Amino acid sequence: MYKLYTFENTKIEPFQNLTEEAFEHLKSDCEIIKNAHKQLIIFKHLQLNGIDYSDFMNKLSNIPVNGIDIIKLTNSDLLLNANKIVLNLLSSFTSFLDNGKYFLSKKYGRNSNEYTNLNLLIKKHTEENFPFRFLKKFRNYIVHLGFPLQGLSFEAEKNIKNPEKMTGKIILSVNLETLQKEKRLFDEVHLDLMKLEDDIDLRPLIASLSLSILDIQRYIYNLQKEEIENAIENIEMFIGNKKKNTNLIKVCWNIDSDEESLGFNTYDIPFDMISDFKVYKKGGL
Repeated sequence: MYKLYTFENTKIEPFQNLTEEAFEHLKSDCEIIKNAHKQLIIFKHLQLNGIDYSDFMNKLSNIPVNGIDIIKLTNSDLLLNANKIVLNLLSSFTSFLDNGKYFLSKKYGRNSNEYTNLNLLIKKHTEENFPFRFLKKFRNYIVHLGFPLQGLSFEAEKNIKNPEKMTGKIILSVNLETLQKEKRLFDEVHLDLMKLEDDIDLRPLIASLSLSILDIQRYIYNLQKEEIENAIENIEMFIGNKKKNTNLIKVCWNIDSDEESLGFNTYDIPFDMISDFKVYKKGGL
């Protein structure tokens, strides 16, 4: 006999019996959510690294010119943190692309339209967006040759009327000449680099990259949207109002108890994953 249980703190209570057929239907919907979430969690990891990057840059913006601390600006710990944050962001970006392709190839097949169209979408962003194709190669550059930021520069906004109120921000600038020497690592992107004249500021490139990432994730989610939303609706209808913010819902069977112990098999109802999908649908993290 299968039973639905609610688990909260040390309290375990059954609330509904299930036939094997009913359990298999519930499990089928749960597996849709669990499998789709394997891709969403990679996107979420990328988002978290994006938040770390944004928080770091926000702390280094709107700095009063007359209050800037040159020693802190050139501090090795600050430079290490900047390099770490950039590497984490770009590594999670390339992982997101690789995972997305593998996920769709496994779900739909390498000869499917779904997989082919994802590759075409990535190709489109690669061909049309310099930030996208450069940052893909730039991540490999960092892995092979080390941290690219050898120093942080400061850019101030002019305020002629009130020069004492001038503020500035930190620039994540990479030496162009150093990049141009690495023809093999940058491959076809090297032609782009040879056309440039100034050092590369990573900030606008990363801002542009975020739009491409959202477009690719939107494509992957929309392929599964109907299937995911139907599964969520079925699960929530099946469980009813038993799910609260503070409890877990599990299916239990093969329950065996005596005076000293309690044993059983369990299957988790993935409400935490359902929550992630709802947050994504609303445009959040």
